[in-house]
Amino acid sequence: MTLFSKILIANRGEIAVRIAEACAALGIGSVAVYSDADRTALHARVCDEAYHIGPSPAAESYLRMDKLLDVARKSGCEAVHPGYGFLAENGGFAQAVIDAGMAWIGPSPQAIALMGSKIESKRLAVANGVPIVPGYFGDDQALDRLKDEADSIGYPVLIKASAGGGGKGMRVVDTASDFEGALNGAKRESLAAFGDDSVMLEKYLARPRHIEVQVIGDRHGKVLHLGERECSIQRRHQKVAEESPSPAISEETREGLTGAALKLARAAGYENAGTVEFIYQDGEYYFLEMNTRLQVEHPVTEEALGLDIVQMQIMIAAGERLELEQEEVRYVGHALEVRLYAEDPEKGFLPSIGRLSRLRLPRGLRNVRVDAGVERGDAVSPFYDPMIAKIITSGGTRGESIRAMQEALGYTDVAGVRTNLEFLRWLVAHPDFAKGDFSTRFIEESYEPSAQATIPCEAILAGAFTLMESDRSQSTGSVWHARPWRQAREDMPISLRVDGRRYDVRLSVLAGQGGQWRARVSEGMVELYEDTVIVSGLQARSDGGETEGTRTLHFQLAGSDGQQNISRSLDPASNMWSVEVGGRRYWIEQAPALSTETLTTALHLKDEDNLESPMPGKVLKVMVAAGDEVKDGQPLVIVEAMKMEFTVKAPHDGKVEKVRYTVGDQVAVGDVLVELEKREG
Repeated sequence: MTLFSKILIANRGEIAVRIAEACAALGIGSVAVYSDADRTALHARVCDEAYHIGPSPAAESYLRMDKLLDVARKSGCEAVHPGYGFLAENGGFAQAVIDAGMAWIGPSPQAIALMGSKIESKRLAVANGVPIVPGYFGDDQALDRLKDEADSIGYPVLIKASAGGGGKGMRVVDTASDFEGALNGAKRESLAAFGDDSVMLEKYLARPRHIEVQVIGDRHGKVLHLGERECSIQRRHQKVAEESPSPAISEETREGLTGAALKLARAAGYENAGTVEFIYQDGEYYFLEMNTRLQVEHPVTEEALGLDIVQMQIMIAAGERLELEQEEVRYVGHALEVRLYAEDPEKGFLPSIGRLSRLRLPRGLRNVRVDAGVERGDAVSPFYDPMIAKIITSGGTRGESIRAMQEALGYTDVAGVRTNLEFLRWLVAHPDFAKGDFSTRFIEESYEPSAQATIPCEAILAGAFTLMESDRSQSTGSVWHARPWRQAREDMPISLRVDGRRYDVRLSVLAGQGGQWRARVSEGMVELYEDTVIVSGLQARSDGGETEGTRTLHFQLAGSDGQQNISRSLDPASNMWSVEVGGRRYWIEQAPALSTETLTTALHLKDEDNLESPMPGKVLKVMVAAGDEVKDGQPLVIVEAMKMEFTVKAPHDGKVEKVRYTVGDQVAVGDVLVELEKREG
């Protein structure tokens, strides 16, 4: 078997690390590329060679075909693997690689053009008798034509980018009056992501499941399916959890789905790995689209079937035949994957940025696999997808893989950014998830962020006392040997982050009250607690068998039913404190005191006349100017970050007093974008 000597990995993050591992297993050299933001990234460290290709924005680095090809030539690569995202489904890049005399590890440029277009692939499906959802897939993209087609299909209608996936360029429209605005947003997002603003329309199904079939073909005419994956757990039309096989379908339906997928792949002359996606509702399935690349969720197929799809991709691109036969494709168990993201479920899963000051992933646990592109100390930037890791578990049954996932997520710890970890724990413990009873609307119907978002005041105050004690004891060389607190009388301000959320605390000792303190806790301008707290255990203790690095704080809030024993510990790897309250651990960090500018912004947290940016990013579009009259719900500004857009809308009728930012400006969370004139009364 003659394989390549060296492969360029034209991607970043966890998929670049995954491909590098496959190359190493096959004895192939790996070449990484990195942007300014990724100079110290894990994928650049694990590959055999790494080359800088430009500034942080993807359009100036990872999407620059010329720079990628230049690196491939000068490093002596014989093939290019695009991973997923970026240029993975760009037929022009595939052709440029081939024209440069290198192998493209993926489908042919012709298959990418045919099946990568949602419109063309729908036409192929119809021609081959594969059912599709009613919709419009025509070339006429005029506004009036699209409006007429939407009216004909009937609302709600789904607008989808023709040239991409991952939820980009997708909008659900409930009424005709919302159609034009949604269309403009979908086209703009599609053009930015894929360089093509053409769209298609589909009837929006209320409670479908999203089921996809993995296919793979060699250059000698053999095409196989590798079973199906259940991908219905989604937010913002993007997957959060996947599994294989699906718990929803019968063997008869499985045969129909996989047969339809093979029919389409063969009709397209498909080679290498790809995914044929379907929606399924009330016993019927409909072809959705084909992703002409490796999928994020490929590990669940690998674990459920005992295969390595990335190695298969490389061997196929080298001209090898698939030795596997269709009847040999058998499930050896069940596999489940969840995506750990730097995002805030409490705020609509908006992305979070920061440095991973604490990261403990469940590597080494039984039946657990972790695919990650970051390590502790790495930064999550606003330039790319906010995924931290994929956690994959397996078992002989679905129940076993769920239990393994619950254990894995219980072990996982992250600090420095907001994450969806608690959401994932909630998900895999939900009874409907355990029963397999869900649709693509499961999150919006079942998840209540407020129920998961509360951080108890005991944890906040225990963290504040711990940081104060640590700060006062630094000169002793021990984290525990602080001066007695009865000597302190001043009003002490402490700013801290608890699991990534900022709180401001003021503490003062009540003289002669035996360990009593006056405490005030606030989050932004919201006061959470102002009363007394009784604390002991702040000085070094010799009893209880406690060791350096772990201490107990004896703690009671005013009005509570009794004393709590709160465990505190210092993690030597990250030098971060944690406190344990109610059986759950909370990570504690010092936060800088609010500057005048930040404090001014914080004053508007509850002021609906001052509209803030919900996430760090770049101003993509400004739709109003000072003096404009606006209506309730009218779009005002669009902010873009981490592959998503967020539209800031008017909370009521009014008049614009000031627009603070222009297109292209970088903004932080809480920055006031638009000021409306104050309403009387």
